[in-house]
Amino acid sequence: MTACGSVFGLVMLVLTNLAVIICFATPYWVEFSMGSNQGLWAFCKSDSCTWVFEDNYKHLSRIDVNSGWWIATLGLMCFGLALCLFALLLATIALCCDCRGCNASHAIGGLLLLAFINLGVAAVVFGVCANKFHSVELERSSTNYVKFGWSFWLNAGAAVMSLVTAFIYVIVGRGKSA
Repeated sequence: MTACGSVFGLVMLVLTNLAVIICFATPYWVEFSMGSNQGLWAFCKSDSCTWVFEDNYKHLSRIDVNSGWWIATLGLMCFGLALCLFALLLATIALCCDCRGCNASHAIGGLLLLAFINLGVAAVVFGVCANKFHSVELERSSTNYVKFGWSFWLNAGAAVMSLVTAFIYVIVGRGKSA
């Protein structure tokens, strides 16, 4: 039964990693009117994208990427992604190499709990600050032409997925240590 739980946990962990990588890399955290959008790393207009840290970037978007909350979001997302990838590496090794005296499931669960905290705090910081400083809303209205994009919501979903996967690994680990 534990092997089945470990495989299910690994599948959930792979899906979590895919969600984190996709939301980390895509430029759809904020969607503006006229078909332009912005992610953590790029601002896109129609068919061309510009890296956020290029010199002329500030002229393309209203959102300042040098602000503290933007840098905090980037740092939290980078650390959350690294934790998820390390948890995947550890889970793959633990599944392939069965060690009789060790239990990696609790370590994987701990890494995923930390990833949940990082990804969740990144979503909260980005959501609150983008709304407060740049009037980014949940949906476009007649007065506001800026809304949160699907990459932002995918990050929130990835945070929840990392929490669920952490619980799966903690439960599997309890079964191994009993």
